[in-house]
Amino acid sequence: MAYTRGDSKNIIVGAAALFVYAEGPVTDPGTDAAFPAFAAATSYKDTLSDDVAWTNVGFTQNGMELTITPDFGEVEVDQLLDSAKIFKQGMQVMLSTTFAEATLENLLYAIAASPSDLNGGLAAIAGGLPDSYSGIRATPDPAAPGVVVAGAEDEVSGVNTLGHYVPGVGPDSLDILEINAGSLGECPIERALCAVGPGTGDCAAGSEIERVYAAFRALSMDAVTVSVSRDSASTFDVNFRLLPANNGSYGRIIDRTYVATGPALLLLGKTAPVQTQPAPVKD
Repeated sequence: MAYTRGDSKNIIVGAAALFVYAEGPVTDPGTDAAFPAFAAATSYKDTLSDDVAWTNVGFTQNGMELTITPDFGEVEVDQLLDSAKIFKQGMQVMLSTTFAEATLENLLYAIAASPSDLNGGLAAIAGGLPDSYSGIRATPDPAAPGVVVAGAEDEVSGVNTLGHYVPGVGPDSLDILEINAGSLGECPIERALCAVGPGTGDCAAGSEIERVYAAFRALSMDAVTVSVSRDSASTFDVNFRLLPANNGSYGRIIDRTYVATGPALLLLGKTAPVQTQPAPVKD
């Protein structure tokens, strides 16, 4: 093969969209249907946005970094000046970014809080805060952009009867994130993550390229600082520790080219129509 300087098609520049799976982690990638199938002529960002179980965290800052850190042990012997054997003894994978949208839902993900901590029933506390959330939240009407309709709020669960959590927008709206210490020895809140950004390859006419980063188990376990400043935005630095699923896999990185006439493609355990390109291999 003749020498070439390189291929500019393999240079990635651009931002990724980060989605959080609200229902928890994926412990069995072979059977868990958390990740929807690829759809023909559709970016996976749109596919995840249409799935009510996934939430787009919105704007981010400082990009997204996936850090894979293997840990190796060494065996030294008297007869050699360097190690005679190196063996793998550990692994750590981190995904880091900064949430630029300071919603309570994003803060909940950043501090690994329970879903019930957001607009759940509140115990009476001093300071004038309500002992329950029984107000009416104003919710945008999807059929009429800019029009707001009232939605009843369940006093126990705090779930809006019109659907997914929506930040309060009306004069009588009230959204509350309870900061709970939890209990000694309780299991931390893990969630699956998926990021979609630009990929590598030849972007031929009529085709699009994207790279999908799927993480099965993610836990935000570092300190989170919430600041309010006159000259800078409130942001949350978030470091997700990725943990392996039952099969030992942390997740998958998939380069995808989709075209207007292409069929749906199997991603992670869901049945899809006949494929023209191979699905990710199940472990």
